[in-house]
Amino acid sequence: MQLEILDQLSQNQFVVEHIAANQPCVIKDVNFDAANWTSSAFKERVGDLTTQVYDTLFELQDIATLGSYLERYFEKPGQPGQAAPYVRWYNRLKDVEFPWGDEAFERLNECWVLPDCIPKTELLVPLARHGRQANPVFDLFPYRGVLVAARGARTRLHRDPFFSDAIVNQFSGVKEYLLYHPDRTDELKQGPDSSSFGGFIDVRDPNSAEPLVEPDYRGLVHPGELLYIPHGWLHDVMVVEDSISITWNFIHQAGSAKFRQYLHDGPEADPEFEVLKYFYAHAGTKVSEVQDVLAQLDDVNQVDAPLVQSA
Repeated sequence: MQLEILDQLSQNQFVVEHIAANQPCVIKDVNFDAANWTSSAFKERVGDLTTQVYDTLFELQDIATLGSYLERYFEKPGQPGQAAPYVRWYNRLKDVEFPWGDEAFERLNECWVLPDCIPKTELLVPLARHGRQANPVFDLFPYRGVLVAARGARTRLHRDPFFSDAIVNQFSGVKEYLLYHPDRTDELKQGPDSSSFGGFIDVRDPNSAEPLVEPDYRGLVHPGELLYIPHGWLHDVMVVEDSISITWNFIHQAGSAKFRQYLHDGPEADPEFEVLKYFYAHAGTKVSEVQDVLAQLDDVNQVDAPLVQSA
């Protein structure tokens, strides 16, 4: 089944019908200039910068300039199932030296805008409250990344860290998504895994790349479309045509119940908890233990606006 493709969605509709309801969707007619997102224009703008090249999940494989990746892998006759490496060019996630994508985002911020339906306030991660706004065009977000992937590249089945929601804004090329409801987590587990990403089976045939396990939703994301993946949904993404997109994660108050439970259950064994602590520190909040994060959430509850307005 394909996701509903939506148009003219208000911010309140998005919060109530998708964030609070934990319902994925595709939003079309995202405002952007396609000329800025061709491989040649992209190479000219950011091709000199050093980027992060990964495998089909999140194991770093190489550090290389974006230009060298484009020259080696783009516009080649790759086939789905013949995995090419995947550029996941994240903004700073930890206070360590690394070829982060912050400068790339600075160079690209004039090339895209945040759709009006996506909220910039009432966010618990990154922290945006007391009138403060957070906009992924300009601000750090968890796992905000420039995604550059040649045909055949893939992100295998996983779920996103600490019950955060994810958005993929597609600017060039086409991706195929497989989405599995959170209730199917145990069905798709491969074995114990302490990380937020989990350890899940490979749901695609290694020869044809067709699903071996029927997804709840399957479809394509085209340029000018935005894919919203709520927390807990397992997803597998295959690049059908050489692709350039931007992704970011967030936690909105309206969809934060599982995140709060994650904190109460004790997330210290999760390696991605370090990322969460970094973002609270970046917001000017001293966080050394999970109790500090919970204290911040209590403060949000006392001061901020209601979670969900009436539709």
